[in-house]
Amino acid sequence: MTSPNNIARKTNGVNVWLVAIIAILIASLINWFMVTNLAAPKSVYAADVDRIDNSISHANDSTASLNNFMSFENTKIADLSDNTQSQFDDVNGSITDANNKIGQTLSDLGGVKTQANNLKTQTDNLQNQTNTLTTQSTQLTSQLATVKQTASNTQTSLNILTTKVNGLAPGLQIVPSSSSSTITLTINSDVAQTIAFDIEFRPTTDMSTSSATMDAAMAALYTAPPVTLTAGSSVRGDYTLYWNTTDNTYHVGQVSFITMGTSLSAGSNTKSITYSTSGTYEILITPVYPTGTSTGIW
Repeated sequence: MTSPNNIARKTNGVNVWLVAIIAILIASLINWFMVTNLAAPKSVYAADVDRIDNSISHANDSTASLNNFMSFENTKIADLSDNTQSQFDDVNGSITDANNKIGQTLSDLGGVKTQANNLKTQTDNLQNQTNTLTTQSTQLTSQLATVKQTASNTQTSLNILTTKVNGLAPGLQIVPSSSSSTITLTINSDVAQTIAFDIEFRPTTDMSTSSATMDAAMAALYTAPPVTLTAGSSVRGDYTLYWNTTDNTYHVGQVSFITMGTSLSAGSNTKSITYSTSGTYEILITPVYPTGTSTGIW
């Protein structure tokens, strides 16, 4: 006896196979229909392949062109970068040159300032020198006035001396000689008169007092006279000193004596004067005409 469950399984098994067979048929029909209706000749596929190849070739050409364009643009960009860098270098060089020139200008300005300061200092010095010269000029003017007055006084004295000399009797002749510390004066006078003598001893070699002050030098000379003179009696010597910058001491310029007046008779006269010296000297003798009535003592 067949149960309902068995019947149901059989029915279900038939249905499954039936569905499968129908599905296979439908698929075969669809496949046949597609092959029949969609199939095309080989020439059509070849043309399509050619079109695809051409498209690919065009795409490759476009890619090559794009690559060339990109390379060209990259080259231009590189050139632009190089040019830009070169321009930057030029600009930097110009800036450096400008900075150098500015530095040189500042240095030159510093030199100008220094020269201006030096010029100001020189101007101040010149002003000081001008003031000094003005003062010296004033002093010189005063000194010239003094010299002028002195010259006037000297001229007056010379006029008086000329008058006295012109009033002397002519024909007074003196022949001096020196030997063994004795000066011998051979005198020829046309008239009897009273006369004195100015006798100067000038050192022929340098004579230092070894003193740096005038007082010390004079004290030493009067304590130990380098020259003594006797014309009837001892005659005081007067010293002319000068300052020597070599040893910064005083040196003897000359030793001067003026004798007492002595009487001369008309005609020949002989007078002797004794002296002693340390050192060598040139002796100068000048007649002096004293005033008054004293006839002297020698």
